[in-house]
Amino acid sequence: MKKIVTILFLILTTYSFSQDLVLIKFTDKPSSGNYFDNPLLMLSQKALDRREKYNIDLNMQDVPVETTYVTQVEALGIQPIAVSKWFNGIFAWCSASQISQAEALSFVSEVETFVQDKFKTSDGTPVADKFQAHDNAQLGTDGITDFNYGWTETQVTQLNLDYLHNLGFTGDGITIAVMDNGFPGVDTQNGFAYIRNNGQIKGGYNFIDNNEQIYGRGSHGTVVLSTIGGYIENQFVGTAIDADFYLFITENTDHELPDEEVNWIAAAERADSLGVDMINTSLGYSEFDDPRYNYTYEDMDGQTTFITRGAQIAAEKGIMVVNSAGNSGSDPWHFITAPADGVDVFTIGAVRSDNTAASFSSYGPTADGRIKPDVDALGSGAAVIEPNGNIDFSSGTSFSSPIMTGAMACLIQAYPDVDPATMREKVRQSAHLYNNPTSQLGYGIPDFGEAYEDMMSVQDMDSNSLVQIYPNPSSGMVNIQSEKQVQQIQVISLEGKIIRKYNSSTQINIQDLPKGVYVLKIQLENGKTEVQNLIKK
Repeated sequence: MKKIVTILFLILTTYSFSQDLVLIKFTDKPSSGNYFDNPLLMLSQKALDRREKYNIDLNMQDVPVETTYVTQVEALGIQPIAVSKWFNGIFAWCSASQISQAEALSFVSEVETFVQDKFKTSDGTPVADKFQAHDNAQLGTDGITDFNYGWTETQVTQLNLDYLHNLGFTGDGITIAVMDNGFPGVDTQNGFAYIRNNGQIKGGYNFIDNNEQIYGRGSHGTVVLSTIGGYIENQFVGTAIDADFYLFITENTDHELPDEEVNWIAAAERADSLGVDMINTSLGYSEFDDPRYNYTYEDMDGQTTFITRGAQIAAEKGIMVVNSAGNSGSDPWHFITAPADGVDVFTIGAVRSDNTAASFSSYGPTADGRIKPDVDALGSGAAVIEPNGNIDFSSGTSFSSPIMTGAMACLIQAYPDVDPATMREKVRQSAHLYNNPTSQLGYGIPDFGEAYEDMMSVQDMDSNSLVQIYPNPSSGMVNIQSEKQVQQIQVISLEGKIIRKYNSSTQINIQDLPKGVYVLKIQLENGKTEVQNLIKK
């Protein structure tokens, strides 16, 4: 066995040193005008709706790469791992000769290498640590709101997420892309029957094997997904069981090389085009099989690594990007890994059931001094569903991240028009260490009940509102006038309780309500939600 391992290492070393992983960047996108005139050629309507909702303009990153450029690069014998519109180029393994040939093409602006200039300390030992997906897990009917959480009681109630569940917010209508190493058992086991039978698995892709076989390879993705979407009555409740999911395999369990970053970028671009609302990544990168690609702590600055740059672009497209902090808290590396260093990446640390830090949870801050992680969730002894269908407890920030992803999905469902940056800040402000953040826990454990109530003050209620309510104040009948058809009206107390619901109504009677201030949440046929205060006199 040792001989076989040695031979494989020599093959890998010879291969990786004879070729470099590079980005061949192009100068322009000459067909951009046609795409801007016909945006559905480059993005789904769901993706365009997300941009409109958050007032995000289309830009050159949204335009596909010029196909004639790709063809000419391929003619050099270069096989793309991915063609990236965000980076306007091709990611590929290239020999020195191929790099020179590519650089000579008139439409190539530069060839950017993944190889790092500085990757070892003075004594020759690695300075970075790869937070591997397969090492993170130390495995030891619509409309359900009356939950017996069973095994998942702590990971839900620790965040006061049951507050949102009791209001009916369980992730319905929110689409989450899960990037991981495989999802065996999700297509067969009872713990995933709820999301299967309700049609909530919308698709996915295996970027390792370049096919749609997502229910194989590593098992880490299965247990990660279970913390969000798993459901077994009276035993297990994921944090957002009514969310929709795309499942992407980006992590290669056969090797540790930065082409996994490329796979992630390709998956994120596809997720964006499909119109997802969120991305969960329980992965992180700093050390590779080929040490030339190793990162240092100084690279954790939010703008150096390729995957962090990709994650930042995803966030700028209006996607809530949630990432595990890493499991290096007890290791020499100690710090978070990419893309957890991203400026607009929501980075999640791990705590125990007693609200103290899990020893393995990676530390911040980022190299440029920003507080990371942002907030925390249960990561020590989190309940998961394994590929064989059994429930077990597992540990790692791999689980605190998706637990938080599901919680954020519920909050997005409650306030779909609030932009991700504002939402992240409101969740941070609700956390128990907000006024005294620490290097390992950041702002601490959030309270989603508090965040929900605080969000009422930031929901869009400007003069350009599509909805007018009158009279206000009122002692009896209230009229709702809207340019778009009203689908549902909720009357909510300031404590966050839904008091009444009205479907397709333009008039409501509040005569028997106690005097005070209420919140009207009005859902329109175009998917927009208006929230306005109503005074009962």
